[in-house]
Amino acid sequence: MEPIKGIRTLIFDADDTLWKNNFYFVEATEAFIAMWVAAGMEESAARQAFLEFEKKAVRERGYGSENFLYILQGLWERLSPRYPAPPQTMEQIIERFKEHRSNGPVLFEGVKETMTELARRYALYVLTKGRYDEQKGKIIRAGIDKLVRDYFIVPEKDITVYRELLASHTWSSEQVCMVGNSPKSDINPALACGMHAVYIPYEHTWHLDHDAVSDPHHPRLRTLKTFRELTGIL
Repeated sequence: MEPIKGIRTLIFDADDTLWKNNFYFVEATEAFIAMWVAAGMEESAARQAFLEFEKKAVRERGYGSENFLYILQGLWERLSPRYPAPPQTMEQIIERFKEHRSNGPVLFEGVKETMTELARRYALYVLTKGRYDEQKGKIIRAGIDKLVRDYFIVPEKDITVYRELLASHTWSSEQVCMVGNSPKSDINPALACGMHAVYIPYEHTWHLDHDAVSDPHHPRLRTLKTFRELTGIL
């Protein structure tokens, strides 16, 4: 694979790029849906109810663990009068989900070593979306704050955010590379701004973040299987 040349700045997504995150949401969601199916609800109806409530909650309240718990509680209040799901099962789902927050993020294999090496040649930053306190806490507990020059936490990641970031730091887009797992939030907006992008797919990427890469053959795009491979193209 041809190396990327002329880069001075690397920006990393956080959740599901540096550490496993959405896996825990998927695990809780599947357990939650299974609970309603066991209580007599059609699986398709349970999934549709979850999706509709989730979309509305994200649109009105944003991202993060607290909003996810709000979704579970809200649907419980809506569905439990019709379907006799045991409260103890609901409590177990919530407690299991909360465990991952208290344990803190676990970096993917090779992340720390790779970023340490890249920091010798590039200016490193993190750009992540979600609740400020939650994302900051994960960055610090994972030790990423010690590997980057700064981190940016925004409510949403879109082309406007990328343009503002470039402008506020007077970065030349062709000298900046975005690294992430989400075409919707990381890859497509970065390419649209004239930046380079490295796509590292993750099997548990959040379904609301699913999107196709706008141009899989874009000359400023590279696709890797693992984080460690970054040192081979940068």
